[in-house]
Formats: sequence, structure tokens, C-alpha cells
Amino acid sequence: MSRLSDTCFSEDELPPALRTKADAYADQGGLLGAFTYFFTVLETDDEALAETLGSIPTDLFVTSALHDDAIDEADAWDTDRKRRLNEHVSLGDLVYANVVEAVSEVPDDIDLSPVLETVREIGAGQLAEEEFDAATASVDDAIGRIEERGSVWGDLAVRVVAATGRYSDAQLEHLRTIATNGLFVLTVIDDLADLPEDIDNGVATLPLVCFDGDPDDYASTEAVIEAVLASDVPDRIEDLVARRRGEIDAAATELAASLERSNEALLAAAARALTWYCESLCSVPVAETVSAAEQREIRERLTGDERSTRRYVDERIAEYERQPPVDAAEVAATVADLPDEPVVRTAIRLRHLESIVDDLMHTTLEDALAELRTATAPAP
Repeated sequence: MSRLSDTCFSEDELPPALRTKADAYADQGGLLGAFTYFFTVLETDDEALAETLGSIPTDLFVTSALHDDAIDEADAWDTDRKRRLNEHVSLGDLVYANVVEAVSEVPDDIDLSPVLETVREIGAGQLAEEEFDAATASVDDAIGRIEERGSVWGDLAVRVVAATGRYSDAQLEHLRTIATNGLFVLTVIDDLADLPEDIDNGVATLPLVCFDGDPDDYASTEAVIEAVLASDVPDRIEDLVARRRGEIDAAATELAASLERSNEALLAAAARALTWYCESLCSVPVAETVSAAEQREIRERLTGDERSTRRYVDERIAEYERQPPVDAAEVAATVADLPDEPVVRTAIRLRHLESIVDDLMHTTLEDALAELRTATAPAP
């Protein structure tokens, strides 16, 4: 299985910890790449183009993350600070060289200039982050900061898709709503879960801006978290997340209605995007997250009768914290009518993708709040 770090350094040249970090960032950035790949291959049927365009947001994300670490973690590196700074910055630069190469490979009729503008916005957002002060910031300021450092990556992926020229302005706006709000929600949830670390490091995020108290007035980080949990902060964040998810649902419904593609075509595009992510990018083998027994169960249930398929679909939909706006019976009937093998492969890889996402970040408010409550619970 190919890993991004393998393309930049040999096994001996890259420290194991940094290799693991780079691969984790590629796993995360690759989610943007898979999004880009899917919508590119859906309308162009060009796997080479989809792979090239999908690599751009993936590698830009890795570059940005490595350079961020060179800034954020440098003070803790002590005696080997220079070496580790050099490793992070150099690896980030080498990954960025992949972006330059990818851009040089796209056809002449694809204009990536708008993508460059978004890259500039990402850089400007990083500079502005140093000036953010929770003591004077409003909730709108904090929301704007999340959009600058999180949602903007969704805009980047959509602009890459837009460069293909295959989507209308309305469709691109739906895609932008889905991508930017999706990343906004994940960033808010992750910021909530990371509250203890952010308090200790003096990092101001939305949960603290929403909090009416002053963290300096409390005796410990645990006391601040308890006060935040007892305040209206969880409810305010839940309302904000619900509004953004409502916008995602509406945009997804409109986009689905506008795509003149058969269920078979959608499945084929999803299968190709997941294959690219799982086999060419992700550092974690599918077998590590979806056991052989679970893969057999998925196969048996999706290749059985429609009742078995319906139960599987019902169970999968029920796993989501917030029920998606779909008709489970219609989904099950559609799945039952599609070719068995592509459906099974896609279901297995989708399960793998979900596992990767869950390992990389918190995806539900419920989990984030549970982790905070655990962090403040007295030791037994």
C-alpha cells in the first residue's frame, strides 16, 4: 500500500514518529481528496484526472499541517529543536512539491487560478490566528475563525472540482455548502473535545468564547470544564451545529435532485473514489478496521434477500447521531437492484473510511461531551 511519506523519504531517512504523523495527516487530508475525486470522476469518467485533482487538497492539507506543527510544537522540542524543525518544514516542502507536479499535469483547459486564491486565504487565516483574543472576541469572531481555518478547506476542494467545468454554479454552491459546513461542524465538535488541552495551552476556541466566565478565575482546568459543561455553552453549540447540519441536508437534497446520473453511475464513482483512498493513499489497511468476519457478514447481508438488505440499511442509518434525510426503504430497494460485488466492496470500504474518521477526530457532540465529562470525573 502506498503512503504519502514513502514518496518523500526512504524508511531510514524519516523518523518513525514523523512518518506516522505525516501518514495520519494524509489519511485526514485524503478525505478532502476523496470528495474531490468522487465529484470529478462522476462527471468526467477520467480516473487519471480525478487522481491528480484529488491529490491537490490532500497534499496541501499535509503541507499546512506539518508547517503548523513546526510553529506550534517547536517550543517543546528542547535540545533537538533545530533537527525537528528542519524535518517538519522539509517534509512539508517536499509534499508541496507534489502539488506543483500535480498542477503541471492537469489539462490546459482546467484553470486552477481560483484554487490558488483559496490557498492564499488559508495562509492569511493562519496569520490572523495569531491575533485572535478570546477576551475581546465575539461569538461571530470565533465562528469566522473556524471558517478561516476549517471550512476554507471545503471551499478549496470545491474549487478544484469547479475547475473541471462540469458543474453549474448552483450545483457548486450546493457542494460548497455541504463541504464547508461539514468541516465547520467537525471543527466545532473537535474544539469542544479538545477544550482541556486548549485551556492548558491558552488557545481560544469557540467553546471558551461562548463561555461567560473567565478561565483565570478558576483553580484548575477541570474546574473550568465543569463550569463550561454546567453553562449554556453545550446548548448553544448544539444549536449552531444543528443549523449547519440543516443547511447540509437541504443542499444535499437539492444537489441530488440536480445530478442526472443513475444509481449505478453514483455507485461506480463512489467505488472508484473509495478504492483510490483505501488502496493508494490511506496508511491503514482495510483489514485492520473491518475484520474478515465483519466483511463476510456485510457480504452475506447485502447479497441476500431484500429483507436482509433492508435490515442492514436500517441499522447503518440508525448508527448516525442525527438521522439523514433519506427513505430507508428506498435506499434498501436501490441497493438490492445494484450489482452485488460493487455494492459489497463499497460498503466495506465505507465502513473502513468511517473508522478512519472516528480515529482522526470526534464526529458527534455526544462523544465530545462524554469525553469532557470523563476528564472532569474524580478518580475512583
